[in-house]
Amino acid sequence: MKASRTGIVFDEIFLKHDQPSHPENAKRLESIISALKEKRLLEKVKPLKSRLAEVDEITICHTKEYVEYAKEFCEKGGGYFDPDTYSNKNSFLTAATAVGSSIDLTKAAISGEVKNGFALLRPPGHHALANRSMGFCLFGNIAIAANVALTQPGIKRVAIVDFDVHHGNGTQALIADDPNILFISTHQFPFYPGTGSIREIGTGDAEGTIINIPLQSGVGDSGFKSVFEEIVIPSLQRFHPDLILVSAGYDAHWEDPLANLSLSLSGFDWITTQLISSAQQLCAGKIIFFLEGGYNLDVLDFGVTNAIRRLLEISNIEDPIGESSQTEPEITRLINELKKIHSL
Repeated sequence: MKASRTGIVFDEIFLKHDQPSHPENAKRLESIISALKEKRLLEKVKPLKSRLAEVDEITICHTKEYVEYAKEFCEKGGGYFDPDTYSNKNSFLTAATAVGSSIDLTKAAISGEVKNGFALLRPPGHHALANRSMGFCLFGNIAIAANVALTQPGIKRVAIVDFDVHHGNGTQALIADDPNILFISTHQFPFYPGTGSIREIGTGDAEGTIINIPLQSGVGDSGFKSVFEEIVIPSLQRFHPDLILVSAGYDAHWEDPLANLSLSLSGFDWITTQLISSAQQLCAGKIIFFLEGGYNLDVLDFGVTNAIRRLLEISNIEDPIGESSQTEPEITRLINELKKIHSL
């Protein structure tokens, strides 16, 4: 069966986890869906049916005690799990549906039902830890999907690339001891959540399968291009994954209100193009993007719609916002140190 379409997963339930005054609110996804309709991209993709994950699927990465606690907490009306992470009566069902949908989109790309995909999920997942929520995230969508992928025929190695401005500490913690999963994170540092130093490289059999690229404030298109050309892409080529999963956060843009990196929409598009090209070269095009952060709605709309265009092999992208006027810091020393640590 020849896959002819890009798959997406979206469910109205993802809008029911909401607190309008919080940066991570339902307007983020409402705005993306509206933009996809306006640009006539929804008619070009293949929507996959969403589903609620089973508890034993969530506990692939999370403790049963935490899952049960989260379910009960939300059923009682919710509240704040931690200072950053809210919930309401719908939040457990929303987060569990995000997990189930992540798994099924991943399986669809592996089986060839779709050629690639974008998981339009809320809440995000890359900060969630095994036994607690963190940083707007309840469950580790991408980490669970990666673990399930390794149970599928033909998948022996999975790479996760996280370009959200915040370090994907949850993803790293949930997959850190698995030598069959490569985790690469570009992120502002020092910054929330405080993890992701250059020396965090994995331990035991998995040593070297964690590649953290901590970037100082102001790094933008030029710096990211150097990092991807000299570190990210060579690392993917050496690992040679059977599947690439991407934590796609659009908060590294220079107009994002919560961070201080200086990527433009054209910079995000360049990164997206490089990752899709790597997937085509290494794993028959099997690549799935998972929505993470991004808190400027215009940036988010254009970032996601541009990425879906690239997945659909549509060449024209949009960047009405332009590049940052900030002078980028020098990162040659960082790149040289990363090359030394990871023998690149």
